[in-house]
Amino acid sequence: MIGLFYSVHSGSDKYGDSVKSSLAQWYIWGAFTPAITALDRRLPAARDAVLQRALFHVPLSFLFTTLYTYAFEGACDLMGLPNAFALSLRPLQAAFGGAFHWNYLVYWLIVGVYTAHDYAKVLRERQVRAAELERLLAESRLNTLRSQLHPHFLFNTLNAISAHVQRDPDIAQRMLEQLGCLLRLSLEHAEEQEIPLRRELAFLDQYLALQKVRFEDRLDVEMGIEPATLTCLVPTFMLQPLVENAIKHGVVSRTARGLVRISAWRENSTLRLQVIDDGPGLPDGWHLETHQGVGLCNTMERLRRLYGSAHQFSIANRANGGVSLDVSLPLRAAAQPEFDALTVVEEPYG
Repeated sequence: MIGLFYSVHSGSDKYGDSVKSSLAQWYIWGAFTPAITALDRRLPAARDAVLQRALFHVPLSFLFTTLYTYAFEGACDLMGLPNAFALSLRPLQAAFGGAFHWNYLVYWLIVGVYTAHDYAKVLRERQVRAAELERLLAESRLNTLRSQLHPHFLFNTLNAISAHVQRDPDIAQRMLEQLGCLLRLSLEHAEEQEIPLRRELAFLDQYLALQKVRFEDRLDVEMGIEPATLTCLVPTFMLQPLVENAIKHGVVSRTARGLVRISAWRENSTLRLQVIDDGPGLPDGWHLETHQGVGLCNTMERLRRLYGSAHQFSIANRANGGVSLDVSLPLRAAAQPEFDALTVVEEPYG
């Protein structure tokens, strides 16, 4: 259609030659278009970095316009059309009389249309991704609240509180405050995708305080948190399901005393998080892809949506017993560091 439209404005005396010439012109550019878009996709610049991509296209525009000049000359010769370049040994010099400039603009027209389409696609993908993250965050919030409001959880917590009401009212009051603080923190950061590790540990501390009362002397918790990691950003409510999983498989499943250790440290440009227990370990035939629970599944999906291939998540048996769950995240610091009171234990990691 474009070729037929521009054939009307051709300067040729014969309309048939005008149509052939116009079609040759636009068919050549049509053949070049997949190559141009393929090179654009391979440029070492982000898809939304329009200016950087444009700079890369400056030399490419001269290259493709030169290729077009010779391709059009060859096509005209094959079709027996009168052509200003046909008898010229210097077609580029002749083309600079005007045709080269026009075809140079055609190249940028192709790039502009493709870039606009690609940029719109990037925006749509971001919108879909943001909507999906909001859904996953809301789902994580509901799962966390459901875990906290689970009848079994509340029964054990309130039962432990009632046991201290007459015997030690101060402990009972402190436990009620911890339960209220836990629920408040769950709602306080429910709308944030990421929070500083310091805030995540504050939430985890309230959860562990109640769990330690529940299990009395059966649960030991160790923290190995590198101070420099406290301002690093982590997904909201990420550690709680990981620690809950460690308690479930390392403490609940046996009568002996159990240990859960939470560690965080910086390694090059990544933040390393680790949750380990000294329980019986994973059973034979256990695979993360097929045996993950709701908490792990939700956490893995959120990490994938937030960081893509820039994160790592693994869970495996430890050589000396128990399970090690390791997470590696891109190292990013919060814009405004917070200063909550938090005890930091510096111990070897591993």
